[in-house]
Amino acid sequence: MKAISLLFAVYFFFLSVAQAESVKVEIISLKEHQNFPLGIGSKVKLTFISNKITKEAIFLGRMVNQAIETEEFLFLDDEKTRILMIDSENIEGIRKSRAEAIIRPIDQKGSTCAAYGLFHFWNQMYAAGFSQSENLSQMMSSDRTRLQFLEEAIDIYYLQNRINLTNMMKRFGKRFGTSCKGHSFKSSKEISDFLFSKAQEGKPLLIDFNIGPEMVSSSYEIRDYEKPVAIDPRLWVPRQVGQRNAGGHVIVAVGSFISKGKKKLLILDSDWSEPRVWDLERYVARKSAYKEIGVHSCQ
Repeated sequence: MKAISLLFAVYFFFLSVAQAESVKVEIISLKEHQNFPLGIGSKVKLTFISNKITKEAIFLGRMVNQAIETEEFLFLDDEKTRILMIDSENIEGIRKSRAEAIIRPIDQKGSTCAAYGLFHFWNQMYAAGFSQSENLSQMMSSDRTRLQFLEEAIDIYYLQNRINLTNMMKRFGKRFGTSCKGHSFKSSKEISDFLFSKAQEGKPLLIDFNIGPEMVSSSYEIRDYEKPVAIDPRLWVPRQVGQRNAGGHVIVAVGSFISKGKKKLLILDSDWSEPRVWDLERYVARKSAYKEIGVHSCQ
């Protein structure tokens, strides 16, 4: 029995090594971000070095941790609707620091998405190069100061029960040297178009909405290139008109792109530690309860 277990351990070790081959990235067409030459939505060619297989893909970001250290690069295989996460050390052919950064979201414990959404928003502002004051840079400079900000958001929203996100965004915006505001809309299509066009600018958006009774299964598979493990395909989306209101949720949009001719939104949701993709036509533009959706942005 021990021999069989050892055999499987060796097999999976060599399997992971084989899958961790280097990947060369070549630019086909650039979509520039204000602070990064290689932005989300750029088209690239991936060459898997050992077997010489090539495929075209859409760049979906350089994922960094809360200290802005690069961890993974994300690419969408549009044909297979599969998002591939590749460790930074296995990427060749590009200047990595010139690729648009998105933070790896912290997967929360419990129902604290509003506080984590606020934290992820400002962490993303910093990662994307929109730190307009020393206060934001200092807040993001250490584990302790980042935790203190998260604790402050939890205290205000959940313990003091001051649940107006617009006021909280304005308060933090003033502290961090920028002006923040909420947006209202007259139709679900209007909010869908706004989210896509605003996310194209490269700054994050804080989005709050009411959910339906169940998550939806994404049509986009997420696959870790180096670790053959299953990743949860579900995601939260705004409830549709007529669906039971199952409570509120808060996420952060970090970019937008076109896939198969449709508008998509790249989001960070504190229920997972990987980004998710919203199909804007399917989840927002079609009969969503748009009057319940709040969108907050900062200049």
